[in-house]
Amino acid sequence: MVLSFRPVCKMMKNLFELYSKCLPAYQMRENDWHSLQKPGFAEIKYAYDGEMLAGFSLIHGNTIALLCVNPQLQKRGFGSRLLEESEKFIKQSGANKIILGRGRHYILQGVPSDNPAAVSFFKKRGYEAEWASVNMTIQLEDFDINKLEIPPLPKDISFRFAEEADKSALLAAVEDADSSWVHVFEDCADPVMLAVRGNEIIGFQILAADGARFNTSGNRIGCIGCVGVINRARELGVGRRMVAGGMQWLKEQGCSSIELRYVAIADWYGKLGFLVEREQWMGEKSL
Repeated sequence: MVLSFRPVCKMMKNLFELYSKCLPAYQMRENDWHSLQKPGFAEIKYAYDGEMLAGFSLIHGNTIALLCVNPQLQKRGFGSRLLEESEKFIKQSGANKIILGRGRHYILQGVPSDNPAAVSFFKKRGYEAEWASVNMTIQLEDFDINKLEIPPLPKDISFRFAEEADKSALLAAVEDADSSWVHVFEDCADPVMLAVRGNEIIGFQILAADGARFNTSGNRIGCIGCVGVINRARELGVGRRMVAGGMQWLKEQGCSSIELRYVAIADWYGKLGFLVEREQWMGEKSL
């Protein structure tokens, strides 16, 4: 076995091909992969078996966004060496924690739970997870917002799409609901549906008619992201009614289905008809 690590070079296509081979349940278009993963801005560790690319680790900040080893070359130490080199690099950057998958440029929010060997690999090396994240989906052919059993909202709450003049108020609402999402809304190019009470923004959600990540079908698949309600407006039913409105809007845009990612409250979305499709183990390790 010959193992070596080489600097970033012009082999992005090879990385995508190896990703596709390692994660067949998460197939996506190559251009989308590059756009989301941004390998040109990442630290990449390569492992070779002779002249063959055996695996790679892709690092953004303190996140190991991907660690892939050719299935034909697994159990030969490539994954262990890649992880060691990745941990060493992240530790030298001054970080005190390593997270797997999730981060600003994530494709998978964690380690696929349907691959027990991968989860076990990280557990044996000190990684732990306090929760699991799921991907969910719903087919829209028979969806009808009027058939949902959702309590009515107070009459002074309505929904509309955000405009440029709403940006500062929207960011303040996002900060109140979940401050980790602020950067998402600062650069968001997709429509944002707002829940408003008078002149106050009390809720928000991103709607992307072509936002599906794992779509190679050619169908239009929508996505709902970053659904939030400010703290003092919770318990009014705003979130569920807002998501239902977003589902109806996506159907009207010609979407055949909707993809949800990074979901921690599967039961909540399940009441709207979404089904769990994939689960990820949200591993991390203190340094």
